[in-house]
Amino acid sequence: MLVACADAQPSPEAEPPLTTLARRAEALRGELVDLRRDLHRHPELSGEESRTEQVIAGKLAKLGLEVRTGVGGHGVIGVLRGGKPGPVVAYRSDMDAMPGEEPPGREYGSTNPGVYHVCGHDVHMAVAVGVASTLSSLREQLPGTVLFLFQPAEERLVGAQAMIDAGAIDAPHPDVIYAIHSFPFPVGTLAHGAAFAGLDHISVELLGSAATEETALRVEERLNELSNVTVPKNAEQVAAYLEALQVEGGPLSQAVYVDLGRSSDPNRVIIRGGIKASSDKDYPALREQVQHILEEEAGPAGYKLESKPFPSMVSDPEVSAAAAPELARAVGPDNVLKLHNVHAFSGEDFALFLQRAPGAMFLLGVANPERGILGAPHFPDFDADEEAIQVGTRAMSQLIWQRLSQP
Repeated sequence: MLVACADAQPSPEAEPPLTTLARRAEALRGELVDLRRDLHRHPELSGEESRTEQVIAGKLAKLGLEVRTGVGGHGVIGVLRGGKPGPVVAYRSDMDAMPGEEPPGREYGSTNPGVYHVCGHDVHMAVAVGVASTLSSLREQLPGTVLFLFQPAEERLVGAQAMIDAGAIDAPHPDVIYAIHSFPFPVGTLAHGAAFAGLDHISVELLGSAATEETALRVEERLNELSNVTVPKNAEQVAAYLEALQVEGGPLSQAVYVDLGRSSDPNRVIIRGGIKASSDKDYPALREQVQHILEEEAGPAGYKLESKPFPSMVSDPEVSAAAAPELARAVGPDNVLKLHNVHAFSGEDFALFLQRAPGAMFLLGVANPERGILGAPHFPDFDADEEAIQVGTRAMSQLIWQRLSQP
């Protein structure tokens, strides 16, 4: 007579796939936290992600994925081919860190002076590796292919295009593409319907008699008057902003944000910056206003204007809506948030992937006020509650499985 051990783990074939994925995600908890902390200790700027590339490629290779490195710089591709025929789902994670000094005292703090994972990309990578690991545990049952894209140079908005130019999504080409981004919602939550504003990069060189500090100050002052929203600067303002994102027809629907800086070249008067609006349809009028201000303050021959637009990142409404029930199944319906307004202060080159395949970005809650974690990317004291890694791994694994399983 065979007697089962009381603590024996069920085989993958003996339990529903979603149960296996959730169990596997939980089992990975410590390993993925360790990975996040390793990446956090060794942040690398856009275009310099060589160590990060090696770490990620090693993790994917151990899982038995087909791995390609050096894609569009230090990008990494991992292909997980299931044992059954089916569609192709892509999952993208960004890799780079930013200039900045991390607050002292963290046991996993940056060891690279002046460089800091202040946008949560270390969390994103840990989640992506977790998703690859959980889905790999059901490789033979997996109906289709998962394409993992680890993208460099997101902060400079050049990495996505570089990977696309290198053929990252040519073969296999995804039927749908997903991504997540850390956000100051409470840990345990996920938001769908994410949209980030586009960006007009502008560079104005003042010429001739207009090349003065006085003219530059007047131009900057008038350009800043175009803004009708203010960057949240503390916990209370962040909370109000997050609430407004979830209000249908809320005040952010026509947000305009101008961020300017001065060139360090002492021999030239150059104003550089960006103009962001909630909707791409607002940009033509904004560009006319910029031109009008320059003509009035510097004169028709007193300036040289260069403008380079970058598209907004808008999740496909149908893809987002279809994902919502699966997210609710993974994290509970009360933990799934719906966004109605555009996030005005961040850009995302995930937008370029969305121009080539339908897809959606989901915002992963990483905040824990009780622990003093605001979770707002690009804030000087940014950190993330690491419980979010397990939440993201479980939710994205189950979402991808369900999407692959659809007829």
